Amino acid sequence: MQQRQYRIPNEVTTELKINKMLYLYDLLFLVALIIVRLIALPFIPDVLHLPFTCFLVGFGLFLVIRPTTNPEKRMVHVLYYALIKKKDTYIALADRNESSKGA
Repeated sequence: MQQRQYRIPNEVTTELKINKMLYLYDLLFLVALIIVRLIALPFIPDVLHLPFTCFLVGFGLFLVIRPTTNPEKRMVHVLYYALIKKKDTYIALADRNESSKGA
């Protein structure tokens, strides 16, 4: 019986890139929004179908963009962190000029 050779990746945390700007997570998120639209459409008046669809497209694209201040996270993560952070906890902000200098 012949043994199969499987290629084991060295890094498993890298996101799967579909094209230059779209990752697998983004695609799955947008597919989930399409499913939410299909579920919610019967409950929305006929006149509001197009505005609701435009809103979902805009909202979905806004949530999957990566902010320039933190390019490793998406906007959905940034909003989540902003909503769950404790308001009574002090968080020191580092000066950009000081943080870019070497120690």
